Amino acid sequence: MSKHLLAVPLAAALVVGCQKSPVPSPPVSRVQAPVPAATPAPAPAIAQAPKPTGAPVDALALPRSGPPGVDHLARAEKLRDDGDTAGALVEARRALADDGEDVDALALIARLARASRQLTLAAEAYERLGRIDPEDTVPLVQAARMRLVSGNVEAAEALARSAVGRDEGNVEAWQALGRAQLSSGNLAGAIQTLEQARTIDPSHGWVLNNLGFAYLRASRNPEALEVLERSAELLPEAAVVHNNLGVARERTGDLDGAREAYARSALLAPKYVKARVNGERTAMLRSAPDAGVEETHVPEADDGEE
Repeated sequence: MSKHLLAVPLAAALVVGCQKSPVPSPPVSRVQAPVPAATPAPAPAIAQAPKPTGAPVDALALPRSGPPGVDHLARAEKLRDDGDTAGALVEARRALADDGEDVDALALIARLARASRQLTLAAEAYERLGRIDPEDTVPLVQAARMRLVSGNVEAAEALARSAVGRDEGNVEAWQALGRAQLSSGNLAGAIQTLEQARTIDPSHGWVLNNLGFAYLRASRNPEALEVLERSAELLPEAAVVHNNLGVARERTGDLDGAREAYARSALLAPKYVKARVNGERTAMLRSAPDAGVEETHVPEADDGEE
């Protein structure tokens, strides 16, 4: 056999043997590499409210309209004269865009807002007028009335106290304060305040009406009768005064006088429900003397403001 033929199988056997017996890998160390600390996730960004820029928003003013130089106050007065109260109010508020302390514009806004029963807007205009002139009592009195009618009794009382502080001889300031105290249920304070108003002006019919109302609420009926008789003389066309007088007469035992006052009140204001109900009830007392007094005859307070 040839030496070359024997050499080939031997080489093949050596190759197969190398595959069955691979060279062992070096041993793996048991010491593990340190695991890097986890990086904390970034906290979510908190949205920041935009910082206010520029002047604060004027709640009374509206942006100007039309070309530069338009006289919005003149426009407002023209619209008011034409009977367009809503349009006049918009133009008057635009007049404040350039000057938030334009007293003519503020006075017009107050009157127009009051006429359109936007009482909060009217009160804000009056309050600003009061801040512009720290010696003027009238705007504070008017603002107190608007706040009271709109139901903000606390603000009304604070404004009325400020008005009294500016001018202790102003009967309307004292009356505004007394009405606010009546609305808050402070009868003792209201009586004291309205008596002070009465001292300043003994012939102020609405002060006497409100004082009489306070006395009725406090069940001081003879005192109520005294001031309401005088109030009815001073305000013969005021339906609410005659209704309150009827209550005072009824409570002091003068049923005929009460029926007369209720009838007068109903005649002056045919839609005045309380006066009509009170008149009907007292008419029934002739045949039903035990009918008693109904809650519907509770008197009303008023200061004669339109």
